[in-house]
Amino acid sequence: MTDLLLDTHVVLWLSRGDARLGETTRKAIDATWKTGGRILLSAVSVWEIAILVETGAIDLDLPVEAWVSRFLDRRGFEAVPLDHSAAARAYALRHLEHRDPADRLLIASAIVLGCPLVTCDERIRRFARTRGRQYRFAVV
Repeated sequence: MTDLLLDTHVVLWLSRGDARLGETTRKAIDATWKTGGRILLSAVSVWEIAILVETGAIDLDLPVEAWVSRFLDRRGFEAVPLDHSAAARAYALRHLEHRDPADRLLIASAIVLGCPLVTCDERIRRFARTRGRQYRFAVV
């Protein structure tokens, strides 16, 4: 049984049935549900979604907190807080190709949780290919 941590764009695409969410990703999520694994939403993604709403980059049909609660009510979805271990490890990832703190926090959370990060972000995927084994980190 493997858990999956979702990157913020995957959360948004999944919630909207967006075609950019590929078949491989959908199958990985379905397989996780079927084997009793958890689909995880980080507090970091909630923060990113709130920023996207505030800046007008996205619109939600509910206030952010209510939208997140509805999203989590789906079978297998669970919120995970950002803990001190992930925060400290994110700082250690400052050499990541791009310096987006949210991405570093999500990568660090996946490492601490011991589960793959589901992302389509090519910079994160490239990091995982080159350093993933060193950090016990994978992407789907």
